[in-house]
Amino acid sequence: MYIVNLYNVKWEKRYTQDDIVKATKLSVGTVSNLFSGKHHDYKLSTLETISKFFKCSIHDILIEVEDK
Repeated sequence: MYIVNLYNVKWEKRYTQDDIVKATKLSVGTVSNLFSGKHHDYKLSTLETISKFFKCSIHDILIEVEDK
């Protein structure tokens, strides 16, 4: 299983979740889920959008974890 970890990417500056919502047009709930670190079935388009925002690869924000 994979989870999203946005703390692995180098941020150009400190962004709030609100900054990310405004810039990416993702919903507040989606951005909140991205920051939670919990497993969620994200659309590929969501992962592409957030990786473009952080100027990184999708692989940079995904972490493989053991299924429980």
